[in-house]
Amino acid sequence: MSSPEGLRALFIYYRVSQTRTAEALHAVITMQEALMQRWPGLQARLWRRTDEVASPAVEQTWMEVYEHPAGVDVLFEQMLAEQVHMLPPGLIGPRHVESFVPMGWSPAVLGQPPSTSKG
Repeated sequence: MSSPEGLRALFIYYRVSQTRTAEALHAVITMQEALMQRWPGLQARLWRRTDEVASPAVEQTWMEVYEHPAGVDVLFEQMLAEQVHMLPPGLIGPRHVESFVPMGWSPAVLGQPPSTSKG
């Protein structure tokens, strides 16, 4: 599952109708459990946006997060797309896929000059 970009992770967000949250929750969690069994070491999480007012007329924004110690590669993305295609039509809104890699920690990343040690 090694990725040429390093420890690449996927963040996928979409909208879910308030009237279908229970059905969507079951379907997405079942899909994520199957993916984790197929890709040992995969971490799959499901998040919900917290700043939206809950009412039957409002959709919720959900985010799936996929991480792996070796990074998430294109092969995994293809398999994920196949799994998503098997979800009931209209269960979730259009998916927006974004990928990120960690920047690591260093003084330069934080905009701080490197420390000089005097000994």
